[in-house]
Amino acid sequence: MPNKEHWQHQLESIHTIKAAGLKHWEPIHSGSSNYIFKVTTSAGLWIVRFNRAAMGISRQEEHRILEKIKPLDIGPNVIENDPDAGHLITEYIDQPTWQRSDLKNHDKLNQLKQAMNKYHAIDYEYLPSRLDHRLRLYLKNIKKIPERTTIDILENIQKLDFLGFWRANNSLYHSDLNLGNLLGDDSLRIIDWEFAGQGHPLLDWLILEHEVKMNLSDHFPDDVLPVWIAPARRLIRAIMKLWPHESP
Repeated sequence: MPNKEHWQHQLESIHTIKAAGLKHWEPIHSGSSNYIFKVTTSAGLWIVRFNRAAMGISRQEEHRILEKIKPLDIGPNVIENDPDAGHLITEYIDQPTWQRSDLKNHDKLNQLKQAMNKYHAIDYEYLPSRLDHRLRLYLKNIKKIPERTTIDILENIQKLDFLGFWRANNSLYHSDLNLGNLLGDDSLRIIDWEFAGQGHPLLDWLILEHEVKMNLSDHFPDDVLPVWIAPARRLIRAIMKLWPHESP
């Protein structure tokens, strides 16, 4: 990672930060492949993300998605998003991340379902972001994927295609719905939309289900065909085996 002087210069070179009055900054080590900082300005606390290139991510599409969810009041409050300059500035959310126990709380689970229903209701089309297309890109470019993982992914993509699942992928989905991206006790905020794209609500539920090791099938959307569930679950399990090998 570049040194402190480099990041001081980078932060000061952003007009919005300079105009707000930069006071203090510190890196946030969140496990992201981006460079992320908590920045104190005279205008308040902000999160500043300097983008790094990542397979399957379009920063222009992320910008489009953040604009689409803005009226829903469920995402981060964006101060400035400049994909061309390579940075995203949002308000700092001084709220705890969710815990597994929160999904056992009826009121909080209801809050999550309502938020998910809002963005799942958005029609969205950007085929490169659809999971089957994105996975084929990964399989082509990521090195040293175990053969069994590749077979599992391709078999379940094909099975879901035969069952008509991919044709039903026409709404916005988050694609990285885990507890670390759910913030707040009274007012839920869902963060980290860089992998969001064209999908089906079932995928978000299955990703969350896999992450927390809970069966959430009672909350699956009404339009889910029962025959989709098993191959989609297998696909999510196989996907999670990609990440230790994700460097191309």
